[in-house]
Amino acid sequence: MLSIIYEFSGITVYFILTMLLTSYIFRIPPLKNTWQQVMYMLLSWAVCLLACAILGKPAAIIMMGISLGGYIYLTGDGKKRRYFRILELFPIIGICFGLILPVAKIPVMLLGLEETPAQIYSLTLYGLLLIAMLVFFFRGSAWRRTFREDRHSRHLEHWEQSLLYVIGVLMFLLASPGTAYETIADASYRRIVLQSSCISSFICFIVTLTIIILILQGNKSAHFQEQVLKMQHNIIITMADIIENRDENTGGHIRRTAKYVEIVSRRMQEENRYSSILNEQYIADMMIAAPLHDIGKIHIPDVVLKKEGRFNDAEYEIMKEHSAAGRRLLLQAEKTLGASSYLDIAVKMAAYHHEWWDGSGYPEGLKGQDIPLCARIMAVADVFDALVSKRCYKEAMPPEEAFDIIRKESGTHFDPIVAEAFLSARTEILAVLQELTETA
Repeated sequence: MLSIIYEFSGITVYFILTMLLTSYIFRIPPLKNTWQQVMYMLLSWAVCLLACAILGKPAAIIMMGISLGGYIYLTGDGKKRRYFRILELFPIIGICFGLILPVAKIPVMLLGLEETPAQIYSLTLYGLLLIAMLVFFFRGSAWRRTFREDRHSRHLEHWEQSLLYVIGVLMFLLASPGTAYETIADASYRRIVLQSSCISSFICFIVTLTIIILILQGNKSAHFQEQVLKMQHNIIITMADIIENRDENTGGHIRRTAKYVEIVSRRMQEENRYSSILNEQYIADMMIAAPLHDIGKIHIPDVVLKKEGRFNDAEYEIMKEHSAAGRRLLLQAEKTLGASSYLDIAVKMAAYHHEWWDGSGYPEGLKGQDIPLCARIMAVADVFDALVSKRCYKEAMPPEEAFDIIRKESGTHFDPIVAEAFLSARTEILAVLQELTETA
């Protein structure tokens, strides 16, 4: 009876730890359906226990590997990726061995415990581990949430993946031979195997634990960095709101234009336009930077910024200075905060969103693709929102007329590709306009 409890407890600990490693260290995603996830786990565990009862522990380990391989396959994307990721079951099980076997076997080997005392020791260890895992499951919601948030913020680096695979496979090959030292008849040779197994198992344990701690620390650092970026983004929005509130004509402008930028960028990405530039990072940076495109207005005097009616020539020249002023402000911020991709894009948006495709814009008269892509996208979003918004010197233009102007000025004011993407996203643009337009 003791042997059965011992074997079942060991398989249960191995199974649970393997699944924890799969999720939190190797970052293999869960099944999309939570109920299917739970049923798959319970069924796999039951099959492993059944194999252990009928065929013994080695058969149960094999069944655990088959269950894990099936789980990895079901959660993979694409056949090639699925088949490739199935190989991860070897390092996962290896790391599981590397964590459990040393603490389970080294004391037994060093103290020379017989079968029954060895089983009692291992059973006590398994019991403590199971209690810790149950506490983690039932009372550790805050811990699990922290782990999930940490791992959500990053992907494993290539060197981390490679290290996990190498260490895991080594654990798979080196951690288990010590369990068979009792079968060696020659006492001297058995002593040598015992010593080498203790040393290799201890090294396996330390290396495995170190790698796991490094990965968890990397997850935590990435999560912290994401929180800092969110805080910076919120500060940016607040700064833009302060500036926008100085210009009483432009309520909601920064939020609408930021959404337009995202919509147009995604549409161009779908159509494979400017694919060498429009990657995910570039789009994400534009979404953060877009609210700062008019930050230079902080330097425009209220007598001009809040004037009711159209500008005269002198006032218009003063107003045009907000592009260069915005560039100077953001370059100074970049010196203070350090270089970053979104600040670089913010500088370009602020400086060049009033440049024209045909070279007749300001402040530098750039032409065509000399104008940064982010500024070309912002130009369309900025002009459209200005046209459809009410100003003290004009009424809001109907959206259809504004779309007609964008179409007519494609190739003169606007990059034709950007204008085409904007026009093709008409439905999404109108939805944002309706959602974010402030009502009196």
